[in-house]
Amino acid sequence: MDWLTFSIVIGCLLVSAFFSASETALTGASRASMLRLSKQGNREAGVVSSLFAMRERMIGALLLGNNIANIGASALATGIFTAWFGEVGVLYATAVMTVMVVIFAEVLPKTIAINAPDRVALLVARPMKLMVYLLGPLLTVIEAIVRMLMKALGIKIGANQPILSPTERLRGAVDLLHHEGKVEKQDRDM
Repeated sequence: MDWLTFSIVIGCLLVSAFFSASETALTGASRASMLRLSKQGNREAGVVSSLFAMRERMIGALLLGNNIANIGASALATGIFTAWFGEVGVLYATAVMTVMVVIFAEVLPKTIAINAPDRVALLVARPMKLMVYLLGPLLTVIEAIVRMLMKALGIKIGANQPILSPTERLRGAVDLLHHEGKVEKQDRDM
């Protein structure tokens, strides 16, 4: 029984790693690259673009999936450790699961995704689209609760719009590329 539970804990950590990598990749992927690839016939890029169009719902699915996996893994591990060590097993489970979640379900997958966000986004696009669809009804309830809470707190939805215009953001990106040595001065000025 412990091995089955242990296997489920590992499975939950893998699911959490998937959601963590997906979050980083889908928030860091280039919209321009996805649009270009989509126009060239890449179907996954089209799926990524459709996820961009429902960003709030996508982020909700990522966070919900990740939290369910992490909480499930921790709860099951606590059961294993308390069976092995008694009440002190709660402390052991907390320590072990903190290390496992931070390293293997958060930092490692996010580091992989941040190094190749476009590639990872293309890999996770279809599974994430499915997760957004499957978690949709629950996400609708969560979004309604969040909107009610924001209204009760006096926070206006959409009030935090970007400070820079799209043109200013483009100029900033070109300046950054020039600073990194990827764009020559003449091209930057143009």
